Amino acid sequence: MSAATGRASHPALPQAAWPDADRAAWAAGCRQGDFLEPGGRGAAWRPASRRSAERAYGRWLAWLIDRQVDLAAEAPAERFTDARVRSYLAFVAKGRSPVTVVSYLGCLIMVVTALFPERDWRRLRATHGRLNRQAKPIHRKQGQLVSAGDLLQLGLDLMAHATEVLDDSSGKIAATGMRKAARDFRDGLLIALLASRPLRVKNLLGIEIGTQLRRGAGQSTLRFTEDETKQVDVFAVPWPSDLEAPLTRYIDDIRPRLIAADPPGGLTKLNHAPRPVGASLWVAQGGTPLTPCGLRKAIRRHTRRRFGHALAAHWFRDCMATTVAEKAPDQMPVAARILGHGALNTTERHYVAATSESALSRYHDLIVSIRQQIASDPERRE
Repeated sequence: MSAATGRASHPALPQAAWPDADRAAWAAGCRQGDFLEPGGRGAAWRPASRRSAERAYGRWLAWLIDRQVDLAAEAPAERFTDARVRSYLAFVAKGRSPVTVVSYLGCLIMVVTALFPERDWRRLRATHGRLNRQAKPIHRKQGQLVSAGDLLQLGLDLMAHATEVLDDSSGKIAATGMRKAARDFRDGLLIALLASRPLRVKNLLGIEIGTQLRRGAGQSTLRFTEDETKQVDVFAVPWPSDLEAPLTRYIDDIRPRLIAADPPGGLTKLNHAPRPVGASLWVAQGGTPLTPCGLRKAIRRHTRRRFGHALAAHWFRDCMATTVAEKAPDQMPVAARILGHGALNTTERHYVAATSESALSRYHDLIVSIRQQIASDPERRE
């Protein structure tokens, strides 16, 4: 049990440590077919799905080992008894939401139906269906999300203030103030981009100039392959047009400043072996790629100062979906495409935290508007 989260510790057994029978089933289930013989059901999995499937099955095996189950004494498919499945789900549920438990089970079902297609998995599917109907997302962010427009304005304000400092020619601003302004400009561009293009953190921090970020004449593009996302195809979106000029300033001026600066905390570049920044778009002070921890600290600092509470980077996706749901619900299919979801239900179920109060408020405004129109039109009043 993790002391920090209360969740049951749930590491995955590496595939190299799987029993021979399980590794053979995996190889068969993922085997590519040809024109004479079909491949396994896992052959069509995208790389991200394959990794998730391997971890899901590895967790199941690790759990069995922890329960003193002799894996070699049982055929892989026969280990899925009703009692074990119930016990496993109870274990997974410790410290996790019902939606997460459903996701775990769904991924495991995807694996076993590919590895052991000859077995009848209807009981396991029925369990998944029942849990899925009962599960409701726990919106712990309820009341803490802010509109995408407010997030965008925060980013723009940060860049505007930083620009004033960086362009000051009085000579009165110390080097530390200039470095802080450079960081704030970077943070502002990050926040404004996330508000406009709510990417997953992994994709955001993985952007490289010339690869995922492709610059053109007045219009840049973000492009991620299917191996880099959860998409079934390439995910490509234009860089926000109102952030083109800040992007140019960042790449030409701010990024080189951050790379050339000494690392924070009084360290020097000789104290450690930094990871080369390469073509990474987002860099930390001292010339290393920005890390998830660095991103988290920056966003929490700025959002707490502006909104009174801290937001996480991945909440920007919730903020965007909820903003659309509250302001333009007819545009939810657009929100789903922006988030990279193949099904609108995914967006509505996991990312929208619009409240019944806000829905009733919109309905009330509509009724008031209709009444005002009727009151001002004698013919309609009759």
